[in-house]
Amino acid sequence: MNQARRLLAVLLATALVIGVVACGSDSDSGSGDGGSGDAAKVEGQTWKLMNIATAGAATSIPNNVKTPTFEFSDGMVNVFAGCNSGSGKAEIGEKTITFGPVALTKKSCGEVPNQVETYVTMALKGEVDYKLDQGNLVLEGKPVSLVLTSSD
Repeated sequence: MNQARRLLAVLLATALVIGVVACGSDSDSGSGDGGSGDAAKVEGQTWKLMNIATAGAATSIPNNVKTPTFEFSDGMVNVFAGCNSGSGKAEIGEKTITFGPVALTKKSCGEVPNQVETYVTMALKGEVDYKLDQGNLVLEGKPVSLVLTSSD
């Protein structure tokens, strides 16, 4: 079992290196949507996960994993995290989203979907910076950031 986990870690690390994509920078280059209306732009639509970023590198979701989604509405977030689904409080401010506890179902879907879900749920804890960048929602979590695109 430990050997399988090490292999998964090596495969995910390799995927991160191979799948490096540009997902913005810490500086404001003026390409974002910006403005005080961002909360209204986040609410009421379904966001699909495109990339997971860790340690300055990003990778897209593996083909064998159902795409995680987020729906923000009325102070709540509904989440499909790649294996399990659930909901919790989500207060959207001008530059941050504060997540309350998110209750998820507890099934297991295999190593890769479970690992994707682990990364997704890392970004759903407490106060998370966000920005809208060229129509994408970027949740700048610690230590994982998520890049989502609107499916609406």
